[in-house]
Amino acid sequence: MPRTLFVFLPRVRLAHCSYKGSIAKKSSRGVLATPVYVVAMEKSENDARRTSELLERLVRFHGARAVSDLVHITPGVDVTAWPAKIELAEYALKSVSSVRSKEQMAGLPWIETFASRGKDGRLSNPAARRFPLSHHIGCLFAHMHDWQMSFDAQYENTVIFEADAIDPSLLGMELSGIQTVVDEAPEDYDLIFLTARKPEGKLAKKFSDPLGNELKMYHLTDANEEAGLSAYVVSSRFYKKMRRYIVDHGADMVDAWLSAKLCVKPAFDEKGKFVAWEENGGGEYRYLSCYSVKQEGFRSVVSDDFPKT
Repeated sequence: MPRTLFVFLPRVRLAHCSYKGSIAKKSSRGVLATPVYVVAMEKSENDARRTSELLERLVRFHGARAVSDLVHITPGVDVTAWPAKIELAEYALKSVSSVRSKEQMAGLPWIETFASRGKDGRLSNPAARRFPLSHHIGCLFAHMHDWQMSFDAQYENTVIFEADAIDPSLLGMELSGIQTVVDEAPEDYDLIFLTARKPEGKLAKKFSDPLGNELKMYHLTDANEEAGLSAYVVSSRFYKKMRRYIVDHGADMVDAWLSAKLCVKPAFDEKGKFVAWEENGGGEYRYLSCYSVKQEGFRSVVSDDFPKT
């Protein structure tokens, strides 16, 4: 694990490890058993407050011991601060840079923002230093950083949250059900969205979490304009596929890239080779096998001082 991985549990008292959480009080089924990464900007007071409330909710359902053992806060990436904390992006690109030279990386969309930096280590493209592009580039590298960590740790499944994941406008299901989603995940899954999305694709299955909340899982097959990557689960296959794609084709704005392209557009052949990004896809196969989970009637409840997204 890189030194950038750190445990950060503000306001959650780990001395309360005897507290098992509302699920564990019923049975061991559904208690968190999957590693969780939470992406938060290190110097953001808003992210610290959001993360604190997210962790408190996880403790409430799954218990302090599970949260202490399995939940890690990972630093977000501020590209406007480069070369400060450049090691975060270097780690995010660890697998790519092992097979591509700096010159080759400079020809890959979005990856070139790192590879084409000036001699001072700063972004060479002035537009990339300004919001919103700077935010989108940093978001990409932050998620790639966590994908690389999951790969290095050889996790079979990993839950990834952004700090604002429990915002009422973003979360699609209660956190009591995240382990149940992993347990019910189809064998072919690469990515499962836990965000609030419109029901789309084919209904794959129905199931309930340990507290009785009914969940519906959809296999994403339809074109969509959904954005946001604040809560999702990835399998061990996910990073291997993403690494292969990034090495050959570069990256894109990470949320729409996954949701609206790699998950749903049949732009690849049977060997996973890219054919074309046409309106309806230029190939016969989708690159990723993606699902989404929706809890009927759910709306996340947060405190009055929870910083809005």
